[in-house]
Amino acid sequence: MTVREGIFPAQENRDPRKGLLLMLVGIGLFSILNGVVKAQMEVFPPNQVIFFRNAFALIPLGFMLVPLGGLVALRSTRIKEHVMLSVLFTGTLLCIFYAYSIMPLVDVTAITFMQPLLVSVFAFALGLEKTTRLQWLAVVIGLGGVLIMVQPTGGGPVSGGLIALAGSAMGAASMLIQRRLSGTDSTQSIAFYTLGVSALLMLPLMFYSYVSPTPWQLAGLIGMGIASGLCQYVIVRAFYHATASEIAPMTYTKIIWAVVIGYLWFAEVPTLEVMIGSLAVMGATYLAFRSAAAARMTI
Repeated sequence: MTVREGIFPAQENRDPRKGLLLMLVGIGLFSILNGVVKAQMEVFPPNQVIFFRNAFALIPLGFMLVPLGGLVALRSTRIKEHVMLSVLFTGTLLCIFYAYSIMPLVDVTAITFMQPLLVSVFAFALGLEKTTRLQWLAVVIGLGGVLIMVQPTGGGPVSGGLIALAGSAMGAASMLIQRRLSGTDSTQSIAFYTLGVSALLMLPLMFYSYVSPTPWQLAGLIGMGIASGLCQYVIVRAFYHATASEIAPMTYTKIIWAVVIGYLWFAEVPTLEVMIGSLAVMGATYLAFRSAAAARMTI
């Protein structure tokens, strides 16, 4: 999970170029972590991986709260929305992590690009935003790209593709809640609540499906969580130096990382259908981004 722009004190030492560099580094580190998660899923159940990832990410995130007043920054009058966000976020991870276990890394990564497109659909359905024709076109192209990738002929990775798409849908719904919360709560506190509650949701399930790790495996699980929290910090700092619109194009580097990591780590070679579908989904997100940017300029 990457975080949205936080609440920072107004300063004049912001550097957009540094923001872009930090985002590139953050995306690269998160992509490597996705590879780690995929490898962990070969040994441990999804709930156990999610617990360690989220619980130990709270350690570096706790330090991020210090500049905001420490525990004072966690005060919120919107606890129900935080819980709802955490439930959707946990569902997203369960779907995406399971998809990692049965599909190539690049396939799942490409399907997750549907998330911002589905945000437009949900926002329109709930009457929160108007959706332009260009945005609807982007959604259709994006779904077409997903269908090309999963090849819905009754076999292949159809089930994995649908699970990844369901995860993207829950992620889109969580983004809408995150937008509402960001009006009153800092990004750091939202991330802390989301990861903390998500870890608590997974804790009871650990009694039914816990796989005892070796000392090295335990160190790997804990290290994965701490690294995840540090990656969140890098992303937050990127949004401090640059705006979301400046940073958005950098997200396309996820596909490059997924191809490289999938090939070097898991010997996964993307098919022609996957590459065509990936390009369609990325093109669709670009259309949606341009449409949203144009709409903002006319306000």
